[in-house]
Amino acid sequence: MKWIFPIIVILLIFSGCVPMSLLMGPEIQPKGTVKHAIGMDLLVGFNEAIVVPWTFQYLARMGLTDYVEASFRAALPSIFINSPSITLEGGAKFGIPGFSNIALLASGGFFFLSKSGNNETLFEPYIRIAPIVGLKIMDWMIAAKLQLFVASEVGFIPGISVNNGRVYFDIDFPLVGGTTIPDGGLIGIGYAF
Repeated sequence: MKWIFPIIVILLIFSGCVPMSLLMGPEIQPKGTVKHAIGMDLLVGFNEAIVVPWTFQYLARMGLTDYVEASFRAALPSIFINSPSITLEGGAKFGIPGFSNIALLASGGFFFLSKSGNNETLFEPYIRIAPIVGLKIMDWMIAAKLQLFVASEVGFIPGISVNNGRVYFDIDFPLVGGTTIPDGGLIGIGYAF
């Protein structure tokens, strides 16, 4: 446990960043329980073979029923790349009775953008919808996901999520480049408590 806090400090220093996604596998939080998580996304690629922090984020999830979970995410951008200044997102994850390894995420939010050149946009809305299918192996859930992401561009973002309920790893591969969907892959690292 002692190593967790130094890692958090290092992540804050090096990123100043934005999100873990709302996905984190198909699991639904039990009714009335809340789980918090912190994490960051690393951008892999971006026109060169580099790895840089893309975002740092906080995520709260709450079970509303046995098959519905609400979530809220706040994210800050990395100081290393040009990205939206703040991201706020809310969503819901819907389970299917009898199938604990399948869920559907629906969420939406805003990129709060900073001034670039002569253009100044206060915010840009976006939505995403993602089916998630997982397989439990011992204490680990391995899940495949496919996000439909609609902002200034429309893109499909396939990915894989691996978690044990506390530690989360996500790999996403956006299929469309642009300002809101990075030109490269994303590796997400998170810790839930």
